[in-house]
Amino acid sequence: MRIILFVFFFFVLALRVHSQEWVIVDIVSQNSKELSIIIDDGGEKLKKKKIKNPSIVNLVNEYQDNGFTLEKVTSGIELDINGSFPLSSNNWGNNFGLSNLTFTNNNRIILWFKKE
Repeated sequence: MRIILFVFFFFVLALRVHSQEWVIVDIVSQNSKELSIIIDDGGEKLKKKKIKNPSIVNLVNEYQDNGFTLEKVTSGIELDINGSFPLSSNNWGNNFGLSNLTFTNNNRIILWFKKE
């Protein structure tokens, strides 16, 4: 029984030593006055935050001061499609006709922080 307890405690200790904490910061928008970010720190709910200082460098330095290291910087594209898509027939030989769809894309920067 002691051997089983020893192996169990050794296994739990090994898991704690090699565990990592990840924080993913998604920069939604940046203008001259503020920086809008979404923070995913492994919790169930995402945190939306607006920072009055619009510097990404200061944001990275803030997380590095808290013990995180910047592992990756990726970019993502969010496509928005707005409008309606008519499904009526017309005389032009196609089934769809003219539509008033508008496409917009937002380039987003995603910062991946890791804490050992």
